[in-house]
Amino acid sequence: MGVKHHSILDQIGGTPLVPVNRLNANRNVEILAKLEFFNPGGSIKDRPALYMIEEAEESGELTKDKIILEATSGNTGIGLALVASVKGYRILLTMSESVSQERIKILKAMGAEIKFTPAHLGTDGAIETVYKLVREKPEKYWLADQFNNDANWMAHYHGTAMEIWEQTNGDLHVIVASMGTTGTLMGLAKRFGELKPEIQVIGVEPYLGHRIQGLKNMKESYRPGIFKKRKLHRIINIDDEEAYHTSRMLARKEGIFAGMSSGAAMAAALKLAGEMSKGRIVVILPDGGERYLSTPLFEVKRKSGLRLYNTFKRKKEDIVPIEENRITMYTCGPTLCHLIHLGQCRRFLFSDLIRRYLEFKGYQVTHIMNVTDLDDRTIEGAGKAGISLKDYTGKYYQAFLEDLEQLNIKRATEYPKASEHVDDMIKLTQKLLEKGYAYEKFRSVYFDISRFKDYGRLSRIDLDKIRLGKTVDLDQYEKENPRDFVLLKRATLNELKNGIFYQTRWGNVRPGWHIECSAMAMKYLAPTYDIHTSGVDLIFPHHENAIAIGHALTDKTPANYWVHNELVMINGKKPSRFSEEDTLFLRDILNHGYSGREVRYWIISHHYRKLIYFSWSKLETARNTIAHLDHFVRKLHFCQTAPGNPEMDQIVYDLRQRFTESMDDDFNVSAALAALFQFVHRINKIADRNGLSTD
Repeated sequence: MGVKHHSILDQIGGTPLVPVNRLNANRNVEILAKLEFFNPGGSIKDRPALYMIEEAEESGELTKDKIILEATSGNTGIGLALVASVKGYRILLTMSESVSQERIKILKAMGAEIKFTPAHLGTDGAIETVYKLVREKPEKYWLADQFNNDANWMAHYHGTAMEIWEQTNGDLHVIVASMGTTGTLMGLAKRFGELKPEIQVIGVEPYLGHRIQGLKNMKESYRPGIFKKRKLHRIINIDDEEAYHTSRMLARKEGIFAGMSSGAAMAAALKLAGEMSKGRIVVILPDGGERYLSTPLFEVKRKSGLRLYNTFKRKKEDIVPIEENRITMYTCGPTLCHLIHLGQCRRFLFSDLIRRYLEFKGYQVTHIMNVTDLDDRTIEGAGKAGISLKDYTGKYYQAFLEDLEQLNIKRATEYPKASEHVDDMIKLTQKLLEKGYAYEKFRSVYFDISRFKDYGRLSRIDLDKIRLGKTVDLDQYEKENPRDFVLLKRATLNELKNGIFYQTRWGNVRPGWHIECSAMAMKYLAPTYDIHTSGVDLIFPHHENAIAIGHALTDKTPANYWVHNELVMINGKKPSRFSEEDTLFLRDILNHGYSGREVRYWIISHHYRKLIYFSWSKLETARNTIAHLDHFVRKLHFCQTAPGNPEMDQIVYDLRQRFTESMDDDFNVSAALAALFQFVHRINKIADRNGLSTD
């Protein structure tokens, strides 16, 4: 028969130490994880909770007529609530309203009363509230005061440290723990300083502005009274994403389901293991992952973090990919009848910006951009030039690729040409006829928009108010309804003469513009893909018609997110698709001596949903800004070396955080660039004053 315990409190402590194998790349360094979620309350905070309460009982400070009071981010509160429930005390906890729902539910289940404080104040807001309550009614409360209570670190001095010493037989070199109240670190540092001073005790601190629940950055928060920085051998900063990623990898590769702060501690331990030639590291994992299920930490389908304005919904939305870690994206490409103009430059740069940013965030992006080589304008242009359609469009296709290179736009995954996918377009048209969404008349096939009740949702257009000269496909054919659009159009005599037609059961035809995009998107992506990007000039009729086709075929909208950039105004006018008047081509600008890089910066430095007004002076400003940034980069290469600057990691973290937060907010490039220029200013000051470290 096993040992009979007096209560569950006897189970606090004695947590296991297990090896970390697959995450640790250095086989000469052993990493042992102390799994504190084996405590009955699920975290390391059970230890100081019990110690603080029993110390207060012994001293007479805590009596049955007093309410236990504490500020907490969750785990200490759960530990205190556990002990209070066993011992029969009332307990009131103050905590930020931003803590996870799991922690709140656990606390309420244990009978704790909770007073929430504003999320933006973090744990500091909760601390301020408890001090106010105690000042007003000292006779009513016993304040645990974990940040100033020596019993906090003594719990680890007498308990955690001695367990580690016995479990390792004193054979270890480094201990790693994350920084919250710092009680764990202070207790470990004091005990191991007595037992074996050469053992390094390393603290893990989040950066300013972090989102790791339970941890504190000592600069932005009230510094715990028990914290003595000099007792630590080193402090390592870990950013949020690194902590989150390591938590996920602990579960996936080690079977250890741990929380955010555990991820931070393990990330630091892995860094240290990479620096060491041999040795043993013990890392404290403070709690388990169960209490973070309502946070982004373990989302089954993770949001990208990016919010974009969805034209279809008329609001900003979180981009949640259909398939985890992969984004599928379609962009309306060029019609091969002229060189690309500034409006198209903006369209292609915007899609490149989305793609690059999503790849920066770790996504695999499949990007399809169609190329229209079979169109009224390409056929007309080839006829005027007196060359074949293939030769005519081939010339502009090559120029298009060269211009993309000038703008440093990454090549799309595929550039499907309309002329190479006519069979796919004919098959889709047949399906639309079979489903009753299309009809044939005089050897042309049309989409019957009266069958699609949601027509106009994207553009918010009222079909009854459209003038008949402005039909939804701008083509003049014998339709049953002038507003219907053509899917397959009867070939003209000129097209027949030049062999530009396709034989079908309906006669000699060629595809219309709208069925082209639908067929290629479905073939290269899926019936439903993640993002469709283009300019606002293509919302109506092109995208409206593409949605109608896709929905008719699959009962779903082709793309989950329809994202449109505004136009580039030339001479104060919006350029027309069908006219080269008031159009400025990229090569016109390059011939004036400006680089594609300068054009790229000028365009993407504007918010994508705002009109851009072209002027040569604005291009000159962009040129000067690029020169300033280039000078900064050269300065970094040739700057004198200096000892490491403790501010540097925080400055880099600030840039990354502010930049990504701005870009995540619907590509707020003005705020993102402001973060970049502030970074340049701060680094310049350090470089000019002291030089820079080469580390």
